[in-house]
Amino acid sequence: MDEVDKRLLEILQTDAKKTLQELAEAVKRPKTTIASRVKRLEEKGYIMGYKAVVNPFMLGYQVLAFVMASVRRGEAKGERPLQEQLAEKILAECSEGGELPFVEEAYIITGPYDLLLKVWAQDIRQLSTFLVSYLASMPDIQRTETLMVLEIVEDWRRRRMPVVAR
Repeated sequence: MDEVDKRLLEILQTDAKKTLQELAEAVKRPKTTIASRVKRLEEKGYIMGYKAVVNPFMLGYQVLAFVMASVRRGEAKGERPLQEQLAEKILAECSEGGELPFVEEAYIITGPYDLLLKVWAQDIRQLSTFLVSYLASMPDIQRTETLMVLEIVEDWRRRRMPVVAR
């Protein structure tokens, strides 16, 4: 990765709708060179995709919470760890809206808890249903702790990740 690649990543993080021509002008390279560089950055996994970033509040999600869950110790069913299986199950079942909130992200973490879930709920009742009925019904989840967000200071969607040398 050279300085041109780094600059392309910085620009695309700010505005992924830039055309190849606009990118070429910004880094003072031919459009064909930029096209091949962007393609290479995609193929190598530096660029993971492009999508519209929507406002959850405008879509009716009024409550943001982080839920930490402790997972039962023991053998996993299958080859993957139980924490990973549970995280994937929760993400799949909480992705379509409806009665369950939207789980945007799931992480396997260290410390007294095993999972960290970023949960968007339409209201407190929906979050309560998720915690008291949905998660509590999973025998592999031993306990949870919920942190409710009072105010978003800075959202990652608006921040550009610095490109460090690799």
